[in-house]
Amino acid sequence: MHPLSGAARYTRHLQALAVCAAALSAGTAILAPAAAKPAAAAAVVCESTARGTLQAPQIGSPTRFTGTGTITCRNEQGEPYLEGKTEFSGTLPSPTAATEPEYRGRVEWSDGEITTGTFTDFGTELGDDGVLKFTIKGVNDAASTRFGGYTVSITGQSVREVPDPTGEIHTTEQGQVLYTP
Repeated sequence: MHPLSGAARYTRHLQALAVCAAALSAGTAILAPAAAKPAAAAAVVCESTARGTLQAPQIGSPTRFTGTGTITCRNEQGEPYLEGKTEFSGTLPSPTAATEPEYRGRVEWSDGEITTGTFTDFGTELGDDGVLKFTIKGVNDAASTRFGGYTVSITGQSVREVPDPTGEIHTTEQGQVLYTP
């Protein structure tokens, strides 16, 4: 028998998915730097911060999420050269459902360019300290005005905030985004 009850496993699953959703926002935003475009085969690392909210979970039903964040890309001297604001939303399936999650993210860069992304591959690991570590991989939408079709790899961690009286789950995330042409 598993040491966690069904409800506890479901709550941990939702926390992991909330982290992935927030990371998605960060990853989409990071995919857009272009003001100082790096060399053709060079990868760029950006820093992201996000805050996400999941609806109160309902066993057997998909859970909707939303969030916002910021992203900063730095040059070789450590100076910011591109910044953006992110928004994300989507649906997480119930642990008992046979559907895939849907993630949509949008970054509005400070120079007016836009990046949108769809993320298809993610993993999570909950540490003994309650911090959720995540990895998300995907590809920016080809129609993005910045970094269309670029691949993205996002790694980071999510911390669950104090529970909301409405049952919503709030998280804060810090991460790094690696994007490559």
